[in-house]
Amino acid sequence: IITAALELIESEGLSGLTMRVLGRRLGVEAMALYHYFPNKAALLEAMATVVEDVRQVFGGFFAGMDLTGMTAGERIVAVGLRYIEFARVHPAHFELLFHTFPLDEATWEEFVAGASTFRIPRALVRAGVEEGVFRTRPGYGVDEMAYSFWAFVHGLAVLRKTRLRELEADFDSLDRAALEAFVRALEA
Repeated sequence: IITAALELIESEGLSGLTMRVLGRRLGVEAMALYHYFPNKAALLEAMATVVEDVRQVFGGFFAGMDLTGMTAGERIVAVGLRYIEFARVHPAHFELLFHTFPLDEATWEEFVAGASTFRIPRALVRAGVEEGVFRTRPGYGVDEMAYSFWAFVHGLAVLRKTRLRELEADFDSLDRAALEAFVRALEA
């Protein structure tokens, strides 16, 4: 049931996951699913048990990247483009990881210091600051810059898979140009 639900989210998005549609996909009446899950929320909670698998897919997607020899700005662009690609290649995993699963941390401080996916943009920005390429300023330090990067690239990824999904355009070039402009802002 969970595998079929993941596949359904992959093809139809989270809003397309209903017990009726899931039952149809499995060849059973929706009422049969209620024997295992009393409602959609319980199904989503059970799906959260696969969170570690989803995190491993995400981590593995980035593990193969070779960022050596790149400037701080080039690393930001490369990782940003890879994030957008992850959303495109693994839409169900993206949806679960960034829109469905609850955070493990209870506070912003725990989130920033923890092992969440935020460690990726934070490490990239910190390296750029330490290399003297990115400039912090009062009220806009490493964490704020990393948050801005993550929010920016997440917005690009979500736009590609929602509002702009039916449009034909060279989104790879558009995304690259937007990320390069973002890097110039970090350098300013």
